[in-house]
Amino acid sequence: MSFVIEKKLKNVMTFYYLMKLDKKVPTNRAFIRKRQGKKVHELMKCAYKIPFYRQRFDENHLTPDDFHSAEDLAKFPVLTRADLRLWMQQEYDAHPEMHERWSVLSTSGSSGTPLKFLQTQRESACVDANWIRVLMYAGYKPSYKMFSFVTSHKHIDPKKGDSIIQKFGIMPRRVVSEKNCVGEGIRDVLNELNEYKPDVLCFRRNCLVRMALYAQRHNIKVYQPKIYTPVSEMVDDVTRKILTETFGDGLMDAYGSSETGSCIIQLPGKKLYYINSDTHVVNIYDENNQLSDDGKVIVTTLFKKDFPIINYEIGDRATSVTKDGVRYIKSIQGRVNDLVKHENSAESSALELMKIPNGIVGIAQFRYIQESYHDIRIQLVKDPNNNVHTKQEIEAFFHEKMQELFQDEFTLHFDWMDVIPPDENGKMRCFACKI
Repeated sequence: MSFVIEKKLKNVMTFYYLMKLDKKVPTNRAFIRKRQGKKVHELMKCAYKIPFYRQRFDENHLTPDDFHSAEDLAKFPVLTRADLRLWMQQEYDAHPEMHERWSVLSTSGSSGTPLKFLQTQRESACVDANWIRVLMYAGYKPSYKMFSFVTSHKHIDPKKGDSIIQKFGIMPRRVVSEKNCVGEGIRDVLNELNEYKPDVLCFRRNCLVRMALYAQRHNIKVYQPKIYTPVSEMVDDVTRKILTETFGDGLMDAYGSSETGSCIIQLPGKKLYYINSDTHVVNIYDENNQLSDDGKVIVTTLFKKDFPIINYEIGDRATSVTKDGVRYIKSIQGRVNDLVKHENSAESSALELMKIPNGIVGIAQFRYIQESYHDIRIQLVKDPNNNVHTKQEIEAFFHEKMQELFQDEFTLHFDWMDVIPPDENGKMRCFACKI
């Protein structure tokens, strides 16, 4: 099939795959395990035919018959970003005749180094179908109006207007540029949001926070959608409080990556995150790459058969609980490579720093910047709706907790800001190291 035909049929393929996916979170755990185990085996049979993965099978004396469950994947070697980058480049160099049929996508680079990876039209349709059904988990219907930023759907070009199906009132949406969501431009975005009255709101987390803070400071009443989902960045407890105060209780937290698609979902009002068991396996490994309830997030995409991603170390940490053989995520804690540098000792995780703001009220945003071996700058935004603690009391709290963690190793420098701007890639990391 030619690339042109594949491109034209992509919407048809998306609809086809959507029909095959769960639209509601399944509750029968015996069914979840059986179906997922079958898909794991089918994936490994496909991967066995791919030279890159065949070498991994052979080096570890494994065959597809060794894999019939999510837990069995722990036998297979971990796939790092460096491994994936090398394999993608090898595939691209070896098959110039396929270049026009493959999409070359790129991550945002929030892990430190952007990653380019390949995707076929079939896989792209699966990714789109998966995202639509993630919204359907929270009650999304084809008639719902979506208010979103341009880059959340790469195929949307606002200059071209609505597509044919949208002209018939199916999946209507309005998109705005994130570049407008700064300074006084936020007022225009909020006015458009209130005028459009969307059922679904979809923006980057830091953009939603800026909108919420602006509305609170200027006493602007914001229309509350049925569903809103912060994308591209994790939702911490501080962020969750600010967002629910402004946008209501419809918060859905969807976790994933450009490489894997959305794979872990927390529905409004739920404490645990559900793993998309029909399209993904998410295991948690300890430092020895053994299965654990607390450790590194390891993702396998069950739907990617052209360029499978198996046992991918995505770069974040999480805690989990297993019920009747099915894993659920309790919390997603942040990137493994968020490391505090020490002059005369090994690096340490910045995860403990992330817990400090949760211990006191009155903070709307925070970010740590390690500027040297002995200086950490802490950027803070005051919660306009909470004056229980003064800025001086909040700074004293940080001093106390940092002293408990690092004694007198660091001098703290505080910057109180109206809003913390995102990084150049549009995201905002809560810890950055300049060493």
